[in-house]
Amino acid sequence: MSVYDEPSFLFDIDESAPSSNVLAPLPIKPGQIEEIRAAFEEAGVSSQDERRALIESVVVREVASLRELKAVEVRRILQRITGVRGRNLTATGSAWDNREEDTWIDKL
Repeated sequence: MSVYDEPSFLFDIDESAPSSNVLAPLPIKPGQIEEIRAAFEEAGVSSQDERRALIESVVVREVASLRELKAVEVRRILQRITGVRGRNLTATGSAWDNREEDTWIDKL
């Protein structure tokens, strides 16, 4: 009888050993750091505390520096900054002036 004939062979898994199949997320690239900084400038977010709070709200952990971020987190951060920029644009004027579509009154 060989080892392969035993049914337990198929199900014995050593869970204490780390898996070599798990890939660690890549660190943030210098170009991505510049993208984030430029997006903050364009959105008018200049306070370091505001920037840190926005980033931490996306990654749900404390971040002391942009270099602590992972490359996969950048897209979500940029989307949130874009959302802030969009809110800042509509904050000027009244809701009536900032509407995007024509109303029935405009069509008269």
